[in-house]
Amino acid sequence: MRSKSMQIVSDFDGTIVNSDLVEYLLSRYATGDWRRYDDLYEKGEISLEECLRIQYEMIIGSKRELLDAVDNVVSFRTGFDELLAFATNEGNSFTIVSAGLDFVIRHALRRKDVKNRIGIVAPRSKPTQRGIILDFSGLPKGNSSNFKSNVVQSIKAKGQSVAYIGDGFSDFDAIKEADVRFAIKGSRLNEQCRKGHVVCREIAGLEEATRYLARSKEHLRKKGEAKAA
Repeated sequence: MRSKSMQIVSDFDGTIVNSDLVEYLLSRYATGDWRRYDDLYEKGEISLEECLRIQYEMIIGSKRELLDAVDNVVSFRTGFDELLAFATNEGNSFTIVSAGLDFVIRHALRRKDVKNRIGIVAPRSKPTQRGIILDFSGLPKGNSSNFKSNVVQSIKAKGQSVAYIGDGFSDFDAIKEADVRFAIKGSRLNEQCRKGHVVCREIAGLEEATRYLARSKEHLRKKGEAKAA
């Protein structure tokens, strides 16, 4: 029996790149107490989408200014190229699902010349003189707590399996839905998975995820050959 195809779904800030670029921009350009809304979100008093709307409106700066600031700090986590090559070679899709700034994500991927090989699911963001305005209208709808878990649910509804990689509190509901789960070592997500008794594989570099997925694929191949024999 043929195994179903897999999508690799990953967060961006703090996962594919080492730093939380949004947090960096908030710390430099926000005109208010943005951390307060993280606390309200984690307590369940506001939604992820509401939290992001309020925080991003606090960021005052031109698109060029924000991208120049990010260029000074962005670095990709080890193993990113290896993981993307694995996904491409095995015919698996690679999708970024992020609560970050879409124009920052595209800019960073363009620098590595991989933008056209990765799907990006994130709210549309537009810097204005009144702060960054978000548009969630193009994101998958569903009955989950936020759009990240809606994305995972929509993929699985098409008969595909999902390997999810993340680091933040907003990844928790999404990773619970995934078939294979990876949490960045020492991250907020890793802590939340332990508290919530959700089994995740703790990784420091993305090459660890690639090796696990490659071993799993080989194991399934051999198992299929043994059944056919």
